[in-house]
Amino acid sequence: MNKQIRPLKRLSIIAETFGRGLDAPELKATGASEIKQTANAFNQMRTRIKRFLKQRTDMLAGVSHDLRTPLTRMKLQLSLLKDEKAKKELELDINEMTAMLDSYVSFVRSEAPEPIENINLNKLIKDIIKNIDSKKYGINFLEKNIIKTSGRPLQLKRAIQNIIDNSLRYSDKLNIEILLSNDGCILIIEDNGPGIPDKNYEDVFKPFFSLDPSRNKLKGESGLGLSITRDIIRSHGGEIKLSKSSYGGLKSLIQLPI
Repeated sequence: MNKQIRPLKRLSIIAETFGRGLDAPELKATGASEIKQTANAFNQMRTRIKRFLKQRTDMLAGVSHDLRTPLTRMKLQLSLLKDEKAKKELELDINEMTAMLDSYVSFVRSEAPEPIENINLNKLIKDIIKNIDSKKYGINFLEKNIIKTSGRPLQLKRAIQNIIDNSLRYSDKLNIEILLSNDGCILIIEDNGPGIPDKNYEDVFKPFFSLDPSRNKLKGESGLGLSITRDIIRSHGGEIKLSKSSYGGLKSLIQLPI
């Protein structure tokens, strides 16, 4: 019985490791024929997923790189345009394309390997909010617990930064709370903005989804920010959920293991 349970335990550990976005090793097929078959199926699935992720990242990186050159030429030609009205309209489109390319590059970077390090989440959040203009925005950071965990610091910082930047685009007050829970730690970010309809809480995590495309152009959004954020959080074994804020805007609740 122990000989059959041991490979199942290994499968459970490696599957959990791979599910958190870590580089899990290939599983050795040992034990009964059914267990060997399961291990082989897992290895094949692992290989296909890694190949798919690499192809997706390489494609997006290539597209972003190839579009930089014509975009640079357009900027140079725009500076020579005399029609101010047309120049303003084209400048808006070019700025939108630049913001989109920046988001693609950010997405590719989030897919790149980054070593696991010890992280103080409280300090990471303070590093983000210290650069926010305190005269323009009211920021309240409530630390119920000091959270120390492990993960990819640059990716987690990018994920939390995306949520905070998204809130500050449409609000002037932000409440951030961090605390321990039975499942790990919880980070809550609430704003006093207009919020989003309940029916769109899941839609906003889809790549390129937009509630108001015309408003996104003015705000410099590309539709990838929250998609990147959820990918990063899930790769760390966590989850993010949206709901209505007690301040009238949007509430983002992030749960992470520690």
